Amino acid sequence: MSIRITLLLYLLLLALVAVNAVYVLDWPPWTAAAPVATAAGALALVRAVAPGRRPALLACLQVLGTLGLVAVAATLAAPAWQVIDTGASVSGAGRMAPMFAAALALYGANLWLDATLSGAGAEELERIARLLSGPRLLPALITALLLTAGFVLALEWIARGAEDARVVTHRFLERGIIPPITVLLFFWGLLLLFGKRWNGWYLRRALRRWRSGEPGGAAAPVVASLEALAAGTPRVEESLALLWRRYEESYLLPRYISWAVPILGFIGTVLGISLAADGIRRIIASDAGLSGLSSDLSGAIAPLGIAFDTTLIALSLSVVLTLFLSLVQRDEERILATIEWEVRGSRGG
Repeated sequence: MSIRITLLLYLLLLALVAVNAVYVLDWPPWTAAAPVATAAGALALVRAVAPGRRPALLACLQVLGTLGLVAVAATLAAPAWQVIDTGASVSGAGRMAPMFAAALALYGANLWLDATLSGAGAEELERIARLLSGPRLLPALITALLLTAGFVLALEWIARGAEDARVVTHRFLERGIIPPITVLLFFWGLLLLFGKRWNGWYLRRALRRWRSGEPGGAAAPVVASLEALAAGTPRVEESLALLWRRYEESYLLPRYISWAVPILGFIGTVLGISLAADGIRRIIASDAGLSGLSSDLSGAIAPLGIAFDTTLIALSLSVVLTLFLSLVQRDEERILATIEWEVRGSRGG
């Protein structure tokens, strides 16, 4: 794709995010032009300072996209925290949906830029290693925060529209801070794995083009890296070992998140039981008569809902995350095994 078309589409996406954010915040419509003009000016400056430097322009787009994600996440986080902290209803949550969708499209564009930048300004082996390392952590974390805020607001909106849905929604919204943190970690791990899956598809496409001798297109730098690895690298064993090591290192954080999600559920269990035990202890130590025992006991054992619901949420999310982790890991292992087989076969021939 032409760099001019890429810049234009990205600016249109940023403009869509800015317009929706201004609409949600009830600011004057003309204020949406300020961030868009700033972004266009930054791109023009980079193009003037570094003419013909495609990597510099794409890197500038990445920074602008990350700032856009931060703005949307901050806009959604404030009303979401209001729901979690006070249980107050948020009016107009439905009109945030276009901004939410535009922000997700912006993150998808950032993933494409990450894959494209992996082939620019790097050594041959590093291009492949960067694809195996997965997406950048900060944009994924910001987008996970955005998804969590959107999830909380969606649950609150559903609870207001359908009373029967409160059976499910109150388990997320009325059980303290642990369920939202669990959902945040779940989305973060899911986004990291989704980014790795996207990079794996990009690497697989480059591998297919290299094997068939087709032009690389957007993946041409990665195709060139595979050719150099097969034909021109004198230390092929060390290079392959490095790729496998980078692959293993890229799973440290997703595995930790997969482990931390159920642990948070167990922490909620301990917290709920501890609060219930404290309430029962106060009842036993009080001089209140039997008349108020029923209501006091009901309030004392209410935290047991935190204990059971947080565990239920955490274990359910952990099952999904672990399954996705296993599928993505299996796919990347197959890609790496194919690269190793092709490289050894090319050198042996």
